[in-house]
Amino acid sequence: MIRKVPFSRPCFSDRDLEEIASKVHDVLRSGWLTSGPLVGKFEEQFADFVGTKFAVALNSGTAALHSILLALGIGEGDEVIVPTNTFVATANVALYVGAKPVFVDSDPETFNISPKDIENKISKKTKAIIVVHLGGNPCDMDAIHRIAEENDLMLIEDCAHAHGAKYRGRSCGTFGVASAFSFYPTKVMTTGEGGMVVTNDQRLAEKIKMIRNHGRASYGPAEIISLGFNYRMSEINAVLGLSQLAHVSEYVETRNKFAKLYNEELSKIKWVTPQKVREENLSSYYVYIVKLEDSAPVTRDKLMLKLKEKGIETSILYKPIHLQPYYRKLFGFTKGYLPVAELLGERTLALPLYSCMSTQDIEYVVETLKQVSGKV
Repeated sequence: MIRKVPFSRPCFSDRDLEEIASKVHDVLRSGWLTSGPLVGKFEEQFADFVGTKFAVALNSGTAALHSILLALGIGEGDEVIVPTNTFVATANVALYVGAKPVFVDSDPETFNISPKDIENKISKKTKAIIVVHLGGNPCDMDAIHRIAEENDLMLIEDCAHAHGAKYRGRSCGTFGVASAFSFYPTKVMTTGEGGMVVTNDQRLAEKIKMIRNHGRASYGPAEIISLGFNYRMSEINAVLGLSQLAHVSEYVETRNKFAKLYNEELSKIKWVTPQKVREENLSSYYVYIVKLEDSAPVTRDKLMLKLKEKGIETSILYKPIHLQPYYRKLFGFTKGYLPVAELLGERTLALPLYSCMSTQDIEYVVETLKQVSGKV
């Protein structure tokens, strides 16, 4: 019997839905639909959750990253180091401000940005390093923080996957000058669409507040102080965010339980290697990523099709940015430039993982994986 297992889905209990509906009703009745008291409340609670002094809500994780670069004054002639094994927005925001993204290879075990290759890519034009905690798996922040300090570089965390993740007991999002979170529907917590900047720098937070509001320091007929954008978060998004934030720790705990079950079962399949999470770290397990080894009886793409036939949705995270057609045309990259990330782009896939799935779903995925691979 085929069991439908989606790759991801947002989770709301019946009680959550009732409370959300009631609060959305109140927002609509109030007539204050954007950038109001609920957005402020969400910012305060999210800053407390991460452990920073300030948080600024925006309408996407991309807007959050873009605003950070703008507020830091990164622009024309500057270089920004980014991992190639990530979503394209991490690199795009450098182009948005006129800077050049410099791509870095991956660690073959954690799949995160390689500290050693970061050092190889630093030049006189380098101004910042953006790290991505891929799948919610914390990067090697001790090594990366040391590299940033020794080279006088600004460190920025892309925490789009890392809600509740911890590096050696310290929350991801607290290591850099500023960090960006995403609340897209597939994330550990969602606001539908939305993002957040967290920082301990008050002046930086105030700059980002202006950037999100067309360069105005306040609302209404305020003066335009700087170039800005329409990056505001609505009150309705904040209602969803406050509801989801109340459950994040529970979500991360549940995802780790499911990941442990995956680890135990997949250890019996020698040609499947899960993304390595260091023992001292806590991954948020935004996704559960595995790599197919040379001994795999099937290609990654064929396996994904076979799983789909059995009702199991999977995804690819990610095809390296430097080999995407736009970036190849822009910079002339060729295959072989970043070999580890390129191999990961060919061999890795993400299995279903979301906070309201069941252990039976995990068992079905693993058993189907065994059955399908044996029949190919």
